[in-house]
Amino acid sequence: MVRGKTEMKRIENATSRQVTFSKRRNGLLKKAFELSVLCDAEVALIIFSPRGKLYEFASGSMQETIARYQKHMKDVHPNEISVEEDVQYLQQETASLMKKIEMLEASKRWMI
Repeated sequence: MVRGKTEMKRIENATSRQVTFSKRRNGLLKKAFELSVLCDAEVALIIFSPRGKLYEFASGSMQETIARYQKHMKDVHPNEISVEEDVQYLQQETASLMKKIEMLEASKRWMI
């Protein structure tokens, strides 16, 4: 018995969509586990359901794997700044501009 090719489009029927999600999620989690065991690979998998429920698998520590990924991305793309660095820069720039505004307002008061 041969299965037909599944057309890659959104499943309109909500019940069928949920059943498919559950089956494919379980299959993906099983494959991640098998890959980590058979190949001694460090695997981390994060899945969010359409309703926002979290499903995850990690062969080791999820936090350590994510930290390793972030370090790798920083090494691969050293010119890209992180969100934290961007926020910190913008906060410093905002503080600097606020000081300039205060100085200009003070000098404006002296001129009047």
